[in-house]
Amino acid sequence: MNKIRRFFSGLFKNVWFGIKTSFLASKFYFLMKLLILVSTTAIPLVNIWLWKEVLNGIVDYQNSSKTVIVCLAVYLSLQLTTYLLAQFNTYVNSRYGDELQFYIEMVMMEKTSRMDLSFFDSAKMGDKVRHARNNFGVMTQMTWLVFDILSAFINVIATLVIVCTYKWWLGIVTLILLIPFMLYNKKRTERKLEMEKEQLRDNRKKDYYSGVFFNNDIQFEIKLNNIGSYFIDKYKETWQKLYKINKAEDIKHNIINTLIMIINVSSEFLVLTVSVFDVVNKHIGIGDLQYNLSMVSRLRAQAQALMNNVNSFLNNNTRLIELQEFMDIEPEVEKSGTLKPSNNPKIEFCNVFFRYPNAEQYVLKDCSFTIEPNEKIGLIGLNGAGKSTIIKLMFRFYDPEEGCIKLDDVDLKEYDIYAVRKVFGVLFQDYVTYCLPLREIIALSDFDERFNDEKLKRACDISGASEVIKDWENGFDSVLGRYYADNGKDLSGGQWQLIGLARAYFKDSEYMILDEPSAALDPISEDKIFEQLYHLSEGKSSITISHRLSNTILADKILVIGDGHIIEQGSHFELLRQNGKYAELFNLQASKYT
Repeated sequence: MNKIRRFFSGLFKNVWFGIKTSFLASKFYFLMKLLILVSTTAIPLVNIWLWKEVLNGIVDYQNSSKTVIVCLAVYLSLQLTTYLLAQFNTYVNSRYGDELQFYIEMVMMEKTSRMDLSFFDSAKMGDKVRHARNNFGVMTQMTWLVFDILSAFINVIATLVIVCTYKWWLGIVTLILLIPFMLYNKKRTERKLEMEKEQLRDNRKKDYYSGVFFNNDIQFEIKLNNIGSYFIDKYKETWQKLYKINKAEDIKHNIINTLIMIINVSSEFLVLTVSVFDVVNKHIGIGDLQYNLSMVSRLRAQAQALMNNVNSFLNNNTRLIELQEFMDIEPEVEKSGTLKPSNNPKIEFCNVFFRYPNAEQYVLKDCSFTIEPNEKIGLIGLNGAGKSTIIKLMFRFYDPEEGCIKLDDVDLKEYDIYAVRKVFGVLFQDYVTYCLPLREIIALSDFDERFNDEKLKRACDISGASEVIKDWENGFDSVLGRYYADNGKDLSGGQWQLIGLARAYFKDSEYMILDEPSAALDPISEDKIFEQLYHLSEGKSSITISHRLSNTILADKILVIGDGHIIEQGSHFELLRQNGKYAELFNLQASKYT
């Protein structure tokens, strides 16, 4: 009993969720759809009755001429209304579909913008996102299914009563002949949902294999290594696998469905045979024959529609449960505190352990260090040592598995996470390229200042980006990238890195973090960047991650990370005297230049 109660409780909750969302997407078109639905439910029943009266009146026109004319006029008026409603419904569907799609995408983007980075590290979660996006359309379907079920139910009851007034057993037989359809339709609906889940991962693979041909970043390697055929073969292999499964399922479905259809239409053959004999024996008129056939046909069609809608309703209820689960996922890291950090905080890692979601190996193990205000820090280590991970933990993109991170001796979790991130000017090694006007790309770090050309120019001068854009006719209004702009500026990797660096400087933060800021730059540009960095950061704090140890010589303190924790720390000359890992790496690099 409790199980049934929970089922109907969840059913009602999801129905309300779908109706509410559909209504909020567009209140006007929601009401228009409701009006159309009510009208299209009532008009067909009235028209069938009117046509019966017209046909019977034609047979006895002398005595029924007035009735025939009135019924025919009303019938034609309602037919015209039906056509006009159909056209209006097409328009409403188009406009409502656009507004619903916009609303849904806005909800989806807002939701995912608040998700933790760990959410996107999981292929399973990727499946959940895709499934949720696919199921957003279900919300509006649930709304109309409620009304369609009510409409079909009313039609079934009304037509069943009408058919039974002619031959009581005829309506019962019609419904009995629909039982095979009802049973199979439910099973078919469940199977389709099951197949959708089974094929979700393969469909994602298929999309990935085709998507590489439309990704500019991948095209270079595809052409260089002539590996286009590899992705085409992988796409074809996955497509053929799915096609084989779906083809077999479709053949089976069509055979069974044809047999069931033959059983269903038997009720129409039966009523036609009985009515013909009654017309011949003058028990009913020719109009009654047409009326009986139309009503049995409508009873069968509406009963099928009712069963289809109920099955779809239950199927969509399952989908909405999954959608609700996605919508109920609350970001853990993004649940921030309320404290506001200082512009130049003391940063402390206390015995931090961390590994990425779904990974077995720890990136950081018992990692502890302190960065005092106004210190210039160099952070070095081999690839995969955890340098960039430290920065991501500072921004609470992830939380430590053990240990804690403190700002000014207070746990990072107590701070407003967006206020914390606002403190830092950052350039990551995986700099992002955008297809936007240059002023907006640079000002993404402080977007309200995007029309401050003086500030834009200063950031470009400091970063070296001014040399890139000095001859551009449209200056800061030039569009970078060619994703949607035919005349967009196509930059090299080094030039993109200078633009990214300008974005970091544009924020004008007291704390600058540069993660391999010169990886794609020539030696002259690189030297200029670090000269500017140390000159401009007087009285400020900075963290620089670089594989070129010559770039960290001027740092107040160098942190050497290895095996998941800090193995050495000190100034450049202090670490050389220790003759440890730093000295080994520095001397190895220096030997290449002597």
